[in-house]
Amino acid sequence: MKQRVITALIALGIFLPILFVGDLWLRTLLAMLAIVGIYEFFQMKKMNIFSIEGSLTLLATLSFLFSQKPLVALPRGIDYFFFYFLVVMLLMTLTVYKSDRFSFEDAAFCSLISLYVGGGFSGILFVRSISFGMAIFVFLVIWGTDSFAYLAGRRFGKHKLAPDISPNKTIEGSIGGVIGSVLLGLLVVPFYNPVKFSVFEFVLLVVCLSIFGQLGDLVESAYKRQFNVKDSGNLFPGHGGVLDRFDSTFFAMFMFQIVFKFFGEI
Repeated sequence: MKQRVITALIALGIFLPILFVGDLWLRTLLAMLAIVGIYEFFQMKKMNIFSIEGSLTLLATLSFLFSQKPLVALPRGIDYFFFYFLVVMLLMTLTVYKSDRFSFEDAAFCSLISLYVGGGFSGILFVRSISFGMAIFVFLVIWGTDSFAYLAGRRFGKHKLAPDISPNKTIEGSIGGVIGSVLLGLLVVPFYNPVKFSVFEFVLLVVCLSIFGQLGDLVESAYKRQFNVKDSGNLFPGHGGVLDRFDSTFFAMFMFQIVFKFFGEI
């Protein structure tokens, strides 16, 4: 427990100031984390990151990460989404010329993880582009959901949420996580609402963030069980790897963008 607390404090001490500054500093940090995340996936699947397919997967990931907030400008008429799909086609082409070592399933794996990691971190850039406070609020909902779900699960948990994937999670805990995060949101909204959400829209946002954050956590448990590993990596002692720390964030940030497109008005 002591190690977990120390690691969390150090990580927050680095991440929060960079999140506050934003711009190039944040994009550089997220690019580094994305590279580590892809490395963790390759390690779990026992694939070599130092290969053509590894390089292409990293390019696809970074292109998706910077699709909305480019790190560098591409030639006119070519955007990062275009570049992403180009790299995916190259990955598929490898199944022809490296058919003995690189299958279509491998190409699908590389394409999916680049979308998952690149798109997840891209969501952080999108939320931060609204404001630092909005980004902090989304993270508070994610972290609050985990805490409230844990407390509710210990007190009221009886029915398993996904027994084959995560035996300790319960339906009661999940509901408690959503309710707790909504109450947290209602405490915040009178003082901070930069996107001009109505109360209904704000509650809907928090509910969606909470539910999708929990789904992200379950998905991460599922693929770790698939690969038969306890943690995705060991970058954060006591916490695991990049994928362990950002599993809920990836799903929640994607859902934030959907809700924002429907209701957001800066």
